[in-house]
Amino acid sequence: MGIKVTVNHNRCVGSRLCVGFLPDAFKLNGQGQSELITTGGVNAEEFVQTAGQCPQSAIKVEDAETGEVLFPPAELEM
Repeated sequence: MGIKVTVNHNRCVGSRLCVGFLPDAFKLNGQGQSELITTGGVNAEEFVQTAGQCPQSAIKVEDAETGEVLFPPAELEM
């Protein structure tokens, strides 16, 4: 499954949890917020688990083919 991962910078507070869990996929940008480096080599389940650790639910994981949102659940999206 192809996935699309985005970080909502209006929500990201730079907790660094995503960088800690997936250091090859995320880094902090110049503003101290999470930035996606790559989705390569990381499966959808790992991204969903990492996104679930974000205290602000700033990471969105979608199925690239269907557009189905894998995370966050609808009740956590604003």
